[in-house]
Amino acid sequence: MTMNSMIALNFLPQDQINLSHSHEKNELKRYRWLALTFLPFDSSISSLMSAIGLECVRRLLSLQEIARKMELEACIDTDNFEKLPLVKTNSQHFFVVDKTMGYQFLARAEEAAQESCSFYRWLLETNATPELHRTLFDFVTQKDSEYLVLQECREQWSMIRSL
Repeated sequence: MTMNSMIALNFLPQDQINLSHSHEKNELKRYRWLALTFLPFDSSISSLMSAIGLECVRRLLSLQEIARKMELEACIDTDNFEKLPLVKTNSQHFFVVDKTMGYQFLARAEEAAQESCSFYRWLLETNATPELHRTLFDFVTQKDSEYLVLQECREQWSMIRSL
């Protein structure tokens, strides 16, 4: 057993809730940013990113409910999701301006979704709190689906781009 996995096995429930909550807030910011960046170029992808962002909100609310039931609500930041700032980008353009740029953003979104799924898998595998098992399992399932949807979206974008 490696040192990292030993540390992970010692996470307290509030640590796992806090990690999940922070991660999901960052995901929400990223999807809101993506929804805005695609809005003038492809409204269907903008809508998809908005819908995925709503799933992030549902996961955040789920985590808040679990924290409340476990009397750990003081461990998480319950900011108003509507007022979260957007993720800043190093790109010179805020909006998608061409198909190449859109493809790059979709490829990064797909990669981030895969990393997010791996993060929740890791939390599930290292979880020792029965009250968190179902939620983390559901998050892994949802993140798997999110990754597949983004992968399909990027592949379709690639086909359209080649036309």
